Amino acid sequence: MTVMGRYYRFSKKVTDEQVKLIEKEMRQLEDVESVEVTKDHTFLKVVTKDDQFAEVMSKAVNICNRHANGTEISFARFATA
Repeated sequence: MTVMGRYYRFSKKVTDEQVKLIEKEMRQLEDVESVEVTKDHTFLKVVTKDDQFAEVMSKAVNICNRHANGTEISFARFATA
């Protein structure tokens, strides 16, 4: 099993506009390879360069909190191929 990324669960529902802001800012992070929010706005899928999850996700917590009115994220599962 090859780990491709990780899914993080939002603590509450996020809007389309919040998703756009979160994805835009996350994509600007140096160690992010890809980021997307699931269609139902329940999960944030993150793939990092060189398995740099600790650094990226500490920034992601602040990004989600700022753009989605205090929304928190927590690890849900690994995203595999």
